[in-house]
Amino acid sequence: MIGKGDDEELVLIAARAKEIRTGLDTNFTEEQLQRPLSRRVVHALIAATTAATGAKLKALAARIEQLEAGGVRYAGTWQRAMPYRKGSVVTSGGGMWAALRDTSEGEKPGDAPDAWQLAAKAARPVVRTKATGER
Repeated sequence: MIGKGDDEELVLIAARAKEIRTGLDTNFTEEQLQRPLSRRVVHALIAATTAATGAKLKALAARIEQLEAGGVRYAGTWQRAMPYRKGSVVTSGGGMWAALRDTSEGEKPGDAPDAWQLAAKAARPVVRTKATGER
């Protein structure tokens, strides 16, 4: 997640880049703008672009780390009376289903294709037997 410091850094970088662009556009005559840029100006533009890209990459890396830390959220066997959050995984009808969006009660996997995606299907139906305690 992007922290307060990252937001402030992005704002400062954007303001500095805008200041550089405005300076380039207003402080020079048309003839001066047609001349090649000085090394100093090129370095300033590259530094601003590099800093902005670095801050964005840092923020994206933090978001990816947060997403990967969550892993798969197995919510058990699908229940009609339960809503599920995007990314939840349930089992229903011999298959494992992943929620593509937040779902409301009664949106059954297999019947709501915009809400659920089949992740895995059993090769054959599972037959449950009662434990008798005998061996």
